[in-house]
Amino acid sequence: MTASPRPLLLPTLGLLLLFAALGPAVGGAVFIPLAFVVEAPVVAEATMHLTWIATLIGHVLALIPAYLFGFGPAIGTGLVFALWDAWAPRGAPRALAAAIIGGVLTYGQFLWLAHVGADLEALVSVDLSAWGASWFDDFFSGEFDSALREALVASGAVAAFACAMAANLLGLSTAPASVESRSQ
Repeated sequence: MTASPRPLLLPTLGLLLLFAALGPAVGGAVFIPLAFVVEAPVVAEATMHLTWIATLIGHVLALIPAYLFGFGPAIGTGLVFALWDAWAPRGAPRALAAAIIGGVLTYGQFLWLAHVGADLEALVSVDLSAWGASWFDDFFSGEFDSALREALVASGAVAAFACAMAANLLGLSTAPASVESRSQ
């Protein structure tokens, strides 16, 4: 069972397109329910009904920022996943690796957004007032910030997992084909 050379460019482009198209939609779809569940884990059963209602309303509104903020991490996840798929042994967990890659890249985007938020907070505190900066800091820090971070990273991981599963169903892979599977 020797590995045959396989073109890497077309399957990689296919994975990038799949992750770019499907990733932000799945991430946006699961972000709002995850944010509700992470924000109030003690009363998660009570918030489930509210979560479903907010999910129906929020999906329409969440898709716009999901594609604005999720497009970059989705393409990055697709590229790193394509490289992992080409490098990893045949029995390695592809979807789990995609979930880890998606979570890590989404966390990196969260850190970038936090940096942008800190710069905006500094701008607000200098340009407007101390009260405006205090309000901004209270709103975007603490438990609320933590819940959003966890929901964002989890939604990125879930989206990458779903994209990897879809790629598997579609037969998109950069893994080298073995001679045995090509002859059959």
